[in-house]
Amino acid sequence: MEDEEKAAESLVSTMEAAHSPSPIRCCWLRLRYLAAASIICGCSCLGVMALVFAIKAEERHKAGRPEEAAPWGARARRLILASFTVWLAVLILAPLLLWLLSYAIAQAE
Repeated sequence: MEDEEKAAESLVSTMEAAHSPSPIRCCWLRLRYLAAASIICGCSCLGVMALVFAIKAEERHKAGRPEEAAPWGARARRLILASFTVWLAVLILAPLLLWLLSYAIAQAE
């Protein structure tokens, strides 16, 4: 009787695990590639931290602990976005500031 109950509980837990939605909606390999791209094409210090968090999230996900992987993946995504945002801001603001500086010098003459 106990064996049947254990088997039923095991079957139910397996079915629930198979149908429960994962809290992580991101491909782990893509997250790692985006972090590496943010090192090269973005602010490198934020990209390195994003890569560290992406690797931690991927390892926890591979270990079968998606609830622990979700916060690490979210941190990695935020740092990736911050890295690209900082780099784009520098690319846009540097020429603008140079133009304003040349305008100020021209007005001072």
